[in-house]
Amino acid sequence: MYIKNICVIGAGISGLVTAKTFIEVGYDVTVFEKQKGLGGVWEKSRTYPGLTTQNTRDTFCFSDFPMPESYPEWPTAEDMRNYLQSYAEYFGVTPRINFQTEVTNVSRKEKDNPGWVVKTKGKTGEQEREFDFVFICNGTFSIPKIPNIPGREEFIASGGKILHSTDFNSAEQIVGKRLVVVGFGKSATDVATFAADKAKECNLVFRRAIWKIPRFFLGKLNVKYILLTRFAEAWLPYRQLRGGERLLHTVGKPLVWAFWRTNEFIVRRQLDLDGCGMLPEHPMERVDCTTNIVSESFFTYLRSGKIKAQKTEISRFVPGGVELANGKFISADMVIFGTGFRQDIPFLEPKYRQLLIDQQNNFHLYRHLIHPEIPQMGFVGYNSSFFSQLTSEVGAWWLLEYINGNLSLPSLEQMYAEIQAELDWIQKKLAVSTTSAACIVPFTLRYLDQLMTDMGATSPEPIWQGIPQVMMPVDPLIYGEARRKLPSQTSLKVKKILKVR
Repeated sequence: MYIKNICVIGAGISGLVTAKTFIEVGYDVTVFEKQKGLGGVWEKSRTYPGLTTQNTRDTFCFSDFPMPESYPEWPTAEDMRNYLQSYAEYFGVTPRINFQTEVTNVSRKEKDNPGWVVKTKGKTGEQEREFDFVFICNGTFSIPKIPNIPGREEFIASGGKILHSTDFNSAEQIVGKRLVVVGFGKSATDVATFAADKAKECNLVFRRAIWKIPRFFLGKLNVKYILLTRFAEAWLPYRQLRGGERLLHTVGKPLVWAFWRTNEFIVRRQLDLDGCGMLPEHPMERVDCTTNIVSESFFTYLRSGKIKAQKTEISRFVPGGVELANGKFISADMVIFGTGFRQDIPFLEPKYRQLLIDQQNNFHLYRHLIHPEIPQMGFVGYNSSFFSQLTSEVGAWWLLEYINGNLSLPSLEQMYAEIQAELDWIQKKLAVSTTSAACIVPFTLRYLDQLMTDMGATSPEPIWQGIPQVMMPVDPLIYGEARRKLPSQTSLKVKKILKVR
């Protein structure tokens, strides 16, 4: 297939790295972004006060663009915006971005003229453009999810306010308010922690506790040396185990059990999970995409009473507050939902959307990047992990090799079987809170290995040579070195040499 004009939908991490990957090899790239600025979940209008990354700066950068050493260990939302802005400007992506331009429809062109028609609505009105290939990079965190709870209108009419965490952008919104925060994920506990000494009252309502990991184990050892390593991932189960990992999860099962019980013991004692009533029901090794890094201030505020937590759910909004399923009433001026996002691509032509998304809102994608029966379309950022910038970057490389004809894909039936096998495993083995096929937290590095192998790396081992690379935190720059040996990069070097001659 001849590909020249490329559309990228979204200017967050995934959209920026995808645009950059294709711009640098000569494709004509157009990016559509509905917000005023770039950054996706890090865009200013979508970030709440006090938001920081879960990863340290050295593990959350692109492979060819390290974060400045002047950044804090856990960069703030503003740091991330500045980093992504610098990245986009340095690699020439910024001029290609059409800001405040929402994609309203993506439909297939006629069979004798393959490609896609993309309709947009922006500052200059509605427009329609044709592209040879479309990359959907709006990701799995673009549509806020708020439960449909009775009494909403009455609560608002009485002066109450209901927000999603993405709508909470200023401390002034909560000062002097009686606040209820709903959820137990990163955004919910972040917002509650920030509000604890600013709101008049701060209540946290959650249905189930999930594992919270401290930034420093035992108050001293940076979490990146504990969990953000290949060594740590080896202790997590996966459906495709090889070599030493297979031995570890068969003969070495007692050792694996002891490893996770030790980590549980440390976290339980350090954060006083039992005393706070926050001990999760599932074991730590059933880690999923809700597991997150937490400030110990959250548990300090719980113990002091600045955050009042109740393990239940809101059954109804009423004027002046909320009624809980446990029969209690909480007075409230504002309710902020940190309840995550729902997955959908509403602008995609219905027949392709039905192929892509099942009734449980799971995306059916091969390697989380393409659908076997949707031609000339790729998806970047449709997986969730601690290394989202790296999975998006390597995924963009994979798609470049795919478009350039350098990948040998299995049959249609084999791709569907692979998609279903991974979905079945995720739903069976991960924590009960996992509902999305996009979660790859327990096998992120194995997933990256698979992409590198698909692209022609003889094996993933050259990326991870020696004990230091296994035991130390993931270094994204290693992948940049490995990329230079891939077919698209080799051919690019040849073209440059011929051009010079």
